[in-house]
Amino acid sequence: MGLEPTRPIKAAVIAPHPVTVAGLAAVIDAQPDMAVVVTAASVAAGLPDILRTEPNAAIVEIGPGVHGAPIPDLIDALRQQGGRTAIIAFTDEPRHVVTALKEGARGFLLKDCPTDEIVASLHQAVRGAIPVSTRTLPHLVSEVMSPTVTPALTMREREVLSLVAGGQSNSRIAESLHVSEATVKTHMRRVFHKLDVSDRASAVALAMSRGLLTLEDQSESFRPLAPYVQPGAEECCPHRRADRTASRNDAEPGKTEG
Repeated sequence: MGLEPTRPIKAAVIAPHPVTVAGLAAVIDAQPDMAVVVTAASVAAGLPDILRTEPNAAIVEIGPGVHGAPIPDLIDALRQQGGRTAIIAFTDEPRHVVTALKEGARGFLLKDCPTDEIVASLHQAVRGAIPVSTRTLPHLVSEVMSPTVTPALTMREREVLSLVAGGQSNSRIAESLHVSEATVKTHMRRVFHKLDVSDRASAVALAMSRGLLTLEDQSESFRPLAPYVQPGAEECCPHRRADRTASRNDAEPGKTEG
């Protein structure tokens, strides 16, 4: 009795540049036991076909120039639909390996890896292993020896990020917080640096995954803050002067108005 033939591995390729997609697809389709069933420039564009064809693995590009937070977006969609596609992150930045694996990737490939590493990684990911490019090992060892501490965001940085999560533009955020648009951009640059991300969607996704931003924070994101008034500025704010007078009268029970 002969062995049952192995089912071909169905793969998806998600990358913003057509040359990258074509190159990966050519490598995969050249294998006798593999076939590319989905190609797309983004997770949003490829998601319907991924859910329809249910590929065994998806190679997804991450990093600068990639819109949104592709790995969290795809994982969330797969979970909602019960999909089991193994996601392999694809980038030219070895330092992103820890973040990608924490976001749920089941593998990590560098763009300049040899073609046989791509093929081997697909086989390994489908079997349940977690393939990573060898040049990322120093970053993984560093993480084990000195685990990354979740960066602390200031209260203002969280306020700005919660408004970003609510879909507000920089100008609207500046108006809500009574600051300049340049100040908003400065806060976001600091958030990007602390979270090691390069775009707003990735910052929100990573902050949510690390507990730095919650749904409660987002529910408050459309509530504007009162402007800060410097001490001694009551003369331009009569209602503040009246409130202070009322407070003094309440504190002196024997005093009545003249």
